[in-house]
Amino acid sequence: MQRCLGFVLFFFLPAVLFSQDLLFQEQFTDGLLHHEWRAGFHGNSMDVESMLNNPSGDGWVGKLGNHFSGGNVGATHSAEQFSNFYYEAQVFVPVNEGVYYGIEFRVDTADLSAGYQFVARFLPGGMVTPRLRFRLRPTDNPGMPSVIRDWDATEVPGGIPTESGWHKLAVKADGHRFWFYYDDQELPGSPIMDFSFLEGAIGAYIWDTSSPVLNLYIDDINVYSDIPVGISRVPAAAETPAITSNYPNPVSVETTVSFALPAADHVTLAVFDMCGREVARLADAEYPAGSHQAAWDASGLPEGSYLLRLMTQTAVSARIVTVLR
Repeated sequence: MQRCLGFVLFFFLPAVLFSQDLLFQEQFTDGLLHHEWRAGFHGNSMDVESMLNNPSGDGWVGKLGNHFSGGNVGATHSAEQFSNFYYEAQVFVPVNEGVYYGIEFRVDTADLSAGYQFVARFLPGGMVTPRLRFRLRPTDNPGMPSVIRDWDATEVPGGIPTESGWHKLAVKADGHRFWFYYDDQELPGSPIMDFSFLEGAIGAYIWDTSSPVLNLYIDDINVYSDIPVGISRVPAAAETPAITSNYPNPVSVETTVSFALPAADHVTLAVFDMCGREVARLADAEYPAGSHQAAWDASGLPEGSYLLRLMTQTAVSARIVTVLR
């Protein structure tokens, strides 16, 4: 067995990386559901489908249809219940069909499954313009959701997409306060207060006004006890040099590492194994202020956890990444 005692001090500084616990994970690896999923709204439950170029790179994603409910609604939720958590998932959001695609949380699993939703609508036209939306499906009438908060094109990082694609939707729930994240960027206005539900299941949701034959595709479902390191809580300019994200994570072959600098600086961005050995150097140069990216090809490395570390003249930023095939 490999011993890494000489690396104890190396990990002492970024020990906060392990401050959050993984409470739940569903990645549909090998075409299997690894947790029990139940149908909401008297409709479809979670299924698995093969898909190339999915976020995790394993060729499998979750699929939720809307054809069983009779109301163009698809909703599914986990058997497990959660109270305070950070829930993230990669959701494929089309721009040419459907009304809402997204995640549900603190779901009351009785009957039509009331609860909260964080959904995306990128379809142009109609009465509702493209936006992100925090909604409540109330206990007394889950079929008539109410809007708690909207984010329009001016508040969505990068603006409303013009092409269909994968996007990470995430929420941190702490008591009656909620923070929302889109592609690892915190949305303005957080935290948002609501007092309707304090615990419940996590899930996925799709709805269309006319078509009962649509599917939502979802991948990389993770529920943590707190926000993982690397999620940006400041969507504007960076205050300190930091790794802001890496996508996808877990990594099958390659991941793109994003980092931000508040001012021009010399950047060293490297990857280390759990014994402290440098296995890749992604950057070692001067960079101007702003957001930057570097690609890491992990195809020649074994599965396991690795540490991304960014060093500048003023700060150190670190992030755990998992190689999984």
